[in-house]
Amino acid sequence: MAVAGQIMVDVQKLLMDIGCTDVRTALRIQNEIPEQLKKKFELTIGGSDDYGMGTGPSEGNDDAMESAMTSLCETLDFLGKGAVGSWMTDRFEDEDSRCLIAQDLIDLNDHLQGYILEYGTPDDVKTFRNLDRERILAYTMKDDEVSGAIGVVQKDGSRKNRWYLTNDRYLVPLGFSRNIDPSDIPTFAEAGPVILTGHVKRNAEGHIASIDRVTGCYYLSDLKFFKIITKDGDRELLNPLIGKAGYNAQTDIWSLRNDQLGINVKKSSWDECMVAFHEYALFLFQRYADTDQTFEGEEQDIREFLLSLLPVI
Repeated sequence: MAVAGQIMVDVQKLLMDIGCTDVRTALRIQNEIPEQLKKKFELTIGGSDDYGMGTGPSEGNDDAMESAMTSLCETLDFLGKGAVGSWMTDRFEDEDSRCLIAQDLIDLNDHLQGYILEYGTPDDVKTFRNLDRERILAYTMKDDEVSGAIGVVQKDGSRKNRWYLTNDRYLVPLGFSRNIDPSDIPTFAEAGPVILTGHVKRNAEGHIASIDRVTGCYYLSDLKFFKIITKDGDRELLNPLIGKAGYNAQTDIWSLRNDQLGINVKKSSWDECMVAFHEYALFLFQRYADTDQTFEGEEQDIREFLLSLLPVI
């Protein structure tokens, strides 16, 4: 019973980290995953099914959980046979997330203490027991991979040649690689929202703490969202919803808009803006797409546009 209890803790941690990885990718979250979104991936012990466990989210609010559960089971199925290959790097592209998930797998493997984990449906029971521990352990060691971070570049007002990236109330110190000409850096600051590529360092909470050896700076073009994920509901999209990002340096306010739907959210941080944009989009889906109501004029145009984004049933 002690082993079983610990394994449930390990599975919950693994599911949570996989789900949060999906959220970070889908919503372009830069720092900590909001708590209300983390709750989407909480398992319910003592649930209504035969095994006393459920996944919690209600209908219409379960796409993100189902996606995370599918990824969890596929990962256990592949790695639980002793295989590794390029699974970890192909499935979990973000290095920080990959390190967390690799450690979760090691913990799960070690806590089994020789027992076998069975999972799946009653008619398709699978097992996890042959993890290649040493090869997965290697993924827990960060390799300083180049990754990206979104924000605006700002100059230190009192220190020469000192630059920061900011996407909320914090300033993230920047260190530039030798391939970046110092004379080009001021143009990065003038460009507004950008993507910097370099060695992104995060603290234990997932907040960006610094970016070293910045190798590139790219203007942030339109964002394409293939998933709408909010605390109250999810949508898987066939065609992307486009968001155009902006930043007002005078007011220190971020914005994200979609002119076809009349969405124009403004927040004090990038992440808040992403969350609010998705919440507004979900409201529109619920108001105009999840109904048989007849609309006219602009409202009918909104309905038709939203329906064009959804998979054909």
